[in-house]
Amino acid sequence: MIYMSNEKQIEDIISKNKNLILIFVKGTNCGVCHAVENRINSTFQNLYPTLDIHYLEIDNSPMFRGQHLIFTIPTLLLFYENVEIHRESRIIDFHRLNKMIKRLI
Repeated sequence: MIYMSNEKQIEDIISKNKNLILIFVKGTNCGVCHAVENRINSTFQNLYPTLDIHYLEIDNSPMFRGQHLIFTIPTLLLFYENVEIHRESRIIDFHRLNKMIKRLI
């Protein structure tokens, strides 16, 4: 399931959810972000329909950026049982991310 969230919603989801969560942090005018978003939508949504995918516009979320040390976009954060277990920024290795998700679902 794919959701567009704000930083308050995502913090609540991270703290209360015990499942695997993928958070995609993107920018408004970021070409690479749009390409990665299309890849996520076409690949992960079909392969893992139970995976919660949340998008966050970093321009509107300075608090989240600071709390999670996000220095560049796009950034993918993978959380499991309230703990960040994987992070990828700028250049996303989809093969490695896919293997990580397979192990946990």
